[in-house]
Amino acid sequence: MSTPLLLIGLDAAEPRLIEQWIADGSLPNLRRLRERGAYGRIASSADWLAGSPWPTFYTGTSPSVHGFYHHLRWRSDLMRSVRPSAESLPLAPFWRSLGSVGLRAVALDIPMTYAAGPFSGVEVSGWASHDGLVPPSAYPAEIMEWVGREVGPSPRRDEEYLALPVRRALEIRDELTRSTALVSKLAAGLLRRERSDLFIVAFSATHRGGHQLWDETSLAESPNEADRAALKDALRQIYISCDAAVGRLVAEAGDGAALIFSLHGMGPETSRVDVLPEMLRRILTADSSGSGQSRGGLLKRARHAVPDSWRHAIKHRLPVGLQDRLTAFWRQGGTDWSRTRAFCQVADLHGYIRINLKGREARGIVEPGAEYDALCDRIAEGLKSWVDADTGEPVVREVVRSDRLFRAGARRAELPDLIIGWAQTPVAAQRALVAPTMGRIEMPTPGRNPTGRSGNHRPHGFLIAVGPGFEPGSHVEGSHILDLAPTVHAMLGLAKPATMGGNDIRRLGSTGTGV
Repeated sequence: MSTPLLLIGLDAAEPRLIEQWIADGSLPNLRRLRERGAYGRIASSADWLAGSPWPTFYTGTSPSVHGFYHHLRWRSDLMRSVRPSAESLPLAPFWRSLGSVGLRAVALDIPMTYAAGPFSGVEVSGWASHDGLVPPSAYPAEIMEWVGREVGPSPRRDEEYLALPVRRALEIRDELTRSTALVSKLAAGLLRRERSDLFIVAFSATHRGGHQLWDETSLAESPNEADRAALKDALRQIYISCDAAVGRLVAEAGDGAALIFSLHGMGPETSRVDVLPEMLRRILTADSSGSGQSRGGLLKRARHAVPDSWRHAIKHRLPVGLQDRLTAFWRQGGTDWSRTRAFCQVADLHGYIRINLKGREARGIVEPGAEYDALCDRIAEGLKSWVDADTGEPVVREVVRSDRLFRAGARRAELPDLIIGWAQTPVAAQRALVAPTMGRIEMPTPGRNPTGRSGNHRPHGFLIAVGPGFEPGSHVEGSHILDLAPTVHAMLGLAKPATMGGNDIRRLGSTGTGV
């Protein structure tokens, strides 16, 4: 059996941690691979759309072309947010088309992909991935029976969007290291079982671990000294488990050409999306009284009276479709669209604001052209006037318009109109926001993060590349995640598809040595 080109994604693994733990010996397998090949940080579409990197990677196109920026996308025709489907947002991962040139691919747990239909290869989707876009499934379908016999049931668990008890945080560490070992076992089994020219697998433990175990601000309580030490080392333990998995799979694949990568990174939580609706309301209404913070109707007040842990437990026992409808209802339910000129979209990191534009939204009221431009400018200037009540530092770093940020593409109009880049100060340290003409907004849980996320995404990933064209100890310069799929095609001896952007990374050049 020939040695496949091996791609291993460490979902949302932070380059600074990879570099630190390679240097101190915590990640010996990644260190050996780095010595055999090239290393570099890679830029990402996550710089403005945190949910876009995986579709950007596997389609080789910009978000303005593929249209995927969050697991709940705004539908202008429905006037609500819905989960993307293959029918509403067709996306084709590049490995599923390799059969047209006589190559065979095996893919395991690649995030943000729909379940595979017939293609030249094997694919297992949604088995342990972070996103949960699809339930565990496979092509061919009978592969799932083999997965059950070989490894057991899916270890995937939903992220818990609430402040965590210390015990639960440590359980999440253990669940994620166990999940990594199971994905490693499954991937190794597939490598032995299936012939492939390309083998691609993703490990998601670094993603959820980075969100929930970045620091103590995700906790609902103060840990004792022993627990504090364990929690401080929890994320490193998850990375160590991923390093062991990488070593196992590289050896199983025959120590051939390999790309090990993350498509974006992780850092302290900086998102203020919890208070963005109130910030926007005050900008649009010029009401500085703060009365909007206490609004929301009987149902919403009743919802907030229920403890977060109860709400989470109830919600995640419901069908996914109903969960999504509830999320959409709490965000936009009861909106009077005849008076709503702009609104916040569902977001996890950046703020997303959409204009209720006539001719685009089913119930749009803002005229295109001058009125649209003036409203965008007013919102952007208003957002940039908010500062930290204690330090006076701005809480908004930048506000960009999608139509000026991205080149024209088939789905650019489906992206948020305004994207808010927050200041890079940890949000847990803030007590309140103030603006000169719009009053004061109290943060919901100062000192901790109410969503249970102490970490959130950063706009750079990393790449360790081993194989022809990647000199040992070299440093890859200036690459972007759009370059990965063209590089894979070139390493397989194929021309880049006409639909793809990016270039073969080996053409971009490399310099020197170092981590």
